[in-house]
Amino acid sequence: MPAGFAALVAAAWLLSGQASQPSSLQAPSPPSPAVVFDGYIGLLADALPRKDAAEFRPSVLFDLSTEISGVKLQAEAAIEGLVARRGETVTHVAARARDIWAEFASERVEVRAGYGRVIWGRLDEIQPSDVINPIDAARFLLDGRSEARLPVGFVRTRVFAGESLTLEGVFVPFFRRGWFDQRDEPTSPFNLINDAVVPAGITLADAGVRQEKPAATWSNVSGGGRVSATIGRVDVAGGVYRGFEAFGPITLELTGPPIFGPPPSVVGELVEWHPRFTMVSGDFETVRGDWAMRGEVAMFPERRFAGGNRGGLVNGRSIDAGAGVDRRAGDYRVFASAILHREWSAEDSAIDRTDVSLVGSVERPFRRDTWLARVFGVMNPVDRSGFLRGLLLWKPRDNVTWEFSAAAFLGTGDDSIGRFKGRDFVFARLKYHF
Repeated sequence: MPAGFAALVAAAWLLSGQASQPSSLQAPSPPSPAVVFDGYIGLLADALPRKDAAEFRPSVLFDLSTEISGVKLQAEAAIEGLVARRGETVTHVAARARDIWAEFASERVEVRAGYGRVIWGRLDEIQPSDVINPIDAARFLLDGRSEARLPVGFVRTRVFAGESLTLEGVFVPFFRRGWFDQRDEPTSPFNLINDAVVPAGITLADAGVRQEKPAATWSNVSGGGRVSATIGRVDVAGGVYRGFEAFGPITLELTGPPIFGPPPSVVGELVEWHPRFTMVSGDFETVRGDWAMRGEVAMFPERRFAGGNRGGLVNGRSIDAGAGVDRRAGDYRVFASAILHREWSAEDSAIDRTDVSLVGSVERPFRRDTWLARVFGVMNPVDRSGFLRGLLLWKPRDNVTWEFSAAAFLGTGDDSIGRFKGRDFVFARLKYHF
C-alpha cells in the first residue's frame, strides 16, 4: 500500500509543523487530520513443565490510525522477541506488520484494501467458517483466536443494499501458511511436527518439514463472497470461499536410496501440502430475553487429506457445524456450545471419522471490574480428551493489566486439541498501554 504509507507520512509531516505557514493573504488551511496513536508493551513469561521449557516473550505493539479526505488509514505493527530454554537457549526477535490498510466508505459501498484480518463466523473461539486468515497455534493457546489470526493481503468490498442486507466480496491474491509458533518454530514446544514418528527403517534427511506452497500466480488466488441479512429478529449469513489449507496434510516422501549399515534404512522427508479447498457456510445469531443463540456450519465439498490406507493425498469432504448459547446472569457470563466435525473420503476408508467437541466458559468480574476470573474448557467425549484453562486478570490502573493463567490438556486424542497432549502451561503477563 505505497499510497497509504505516503498519506500517513504526509499527515505526520503536516502535524509536525514543518509545512510552510499561510500568509495573512492566504485562505485559512483546513484542519489537519486527527492522528490516533496508541499501543502497548507486553511482557509474558510462560513455562511448560512436561516439555521442560521456559519462555520469556516480550512484545511492543504500535497502532496508528487517521482519516484523510474521507479515506480511513490503519497501520498496526509489533516487535516481538523470545528468550527461551527449549532444551537449549533460544533467542528470536522480529518486526511484523499486523494491519496496514486503507478504507473508503460511502453510504452504500465500503472498500478496504491492504494487509490485515477478515473475520467470518459467529461462534466464540472455534469458528468453522473463519478460514480466510491462518493462525499462530501458540498464540491461539496463549492469547485466544482474535490475537492468533495472521494477516493476509486482501481487498474487501461491502455493498449495503438496504438496512438489513449486506453483500461482501473478498479477494486474497497471495497464500500464507499457518504457524505452530512464529517465534522460532523449529524449537517451539507447541510445534506438533516435533511429535512425528516415522516408520521403522526410514531415516529423515532433514528434521524439518518441506513446505509445498501454492505459487504466487493468478490461478492460485483465493476469494469468496458472503451475504448477511436480518430477518425479523434473526441475523443470518451465507458464504462461499475458495482458498488453500493453512495447516495442510503432511506426508512422508521417499527421497533417496537405502542407506546400508546396521540397520539399513531408506531416506525420506516430511512434506506439508497446502491443497485447495472449497467452503460453503451459513450462520445465524439471535437474542431471546437474557439468552443469545448462535449457530454456524461450514461444508467443504472439495478437500484433500493425507492417505491412511495408501500414500500421498486423497480427495475427500468434511463438515463442521456448531451451535451455542450465552447468557448473563447477574455478575456471571456463561457460554456453551457443541461442535461436530465429520470427514470422509470415497477413495480411502481410513479417512472416515467423526468428532464432537463440547465448549464452555464461565467468567465473573470482581471489585468494580478491576478483577476478572474465567474458566474455559473443551471436551471430546468420544476420545475422552479435553482442555481446561483458568484465567485471572487484574487491572490496578486503567492502562495496566496483569494476567495469570494455567492450562492442562486432558486425556489423549487425535483431534485438534488432543494432539497437544503434554503441553500443559502456566504464564504471567504484564501489559502497559500507552
